[in-house]
Amino acid sequence: MSRRLNPPLFIVSTKAYLWGARALELARIADGIAREYDLCFIYVPQLVDLRLIAEEVEIPVYSPNLDPVKPGRGHGRDLAEALKEAGASGVMINHSERPKTLSEIEGCLERAREVGLNAIVCCDSPRAAEAVASLGPDAVLPEPPKLIGTMKPVSLEMREFVAESIKAVKRRNEKILVIVGAGISRGRDVAEAIRLGADGAGASRAICESPNPEKLLREIAEAMRKAWDSRRS
Repeated sequence: MSRRLNPPLFIVSTKAYLWGARALELARIADGIAREYDLCFIYVPQLVDLRLIAEEVEIPVYSPNLDPVKPGRGHGRDLAEALKEAGASGVMINHSERPKTLSEIEGCLERAREVGLNAIVCCDSPRAAEAVASLGPDAVLPEPPKLIGTMKPVSLEMREFVAESIKAVKRRNEKILVIVGAGISRGRDVAEAIRLGADGAGASRAICESPNPEKLLREIAEAMRKAWDSRRS
């Protein structure tokens, strides 16, 4: 069985910005900060780095993709059993840079459940968020594509998008977590996402290109912890 995700969450995704030794170094930094602030950080590296990183850190390491295939034929596809054996705790699927059809998402979720992987499903609108939530993933990550990689945070630039996405998911299933992404680059961006009702946030470019990723991740962790504690109280 997959392990229940505990908010607040923060996703660090390397995309194609970092790989190998540098990706491992960032994962170790995230691992230490997550423990220090008692937060759930999820690390999403290049697929080829998954085993290397999963063996070195305690934070959950997620695959950046999963395909709805079973053992056997499937050249070039990402098999759930292989991801699990490599050390993945979960998968992130349907990012706007690697989209899937709704039927493919459903197949991926079925395969993830079969092997005990958590699943975060990305989407690009509140309407899509509700559709995805109906399939029962562990978390939904709504992101407006036009803000991805721009350093213009969705939590400040498009508050209505965030609020409507959260409402759409929770209307379908209150237990599904909502993680905000696109343009997140500072602690205040994350804190605002939490204040708007999100269960977490995520970033890629801002952290991977930062001259001091440890300082930035610490700022994000501190802001997230304060915003979450304030919301709960």
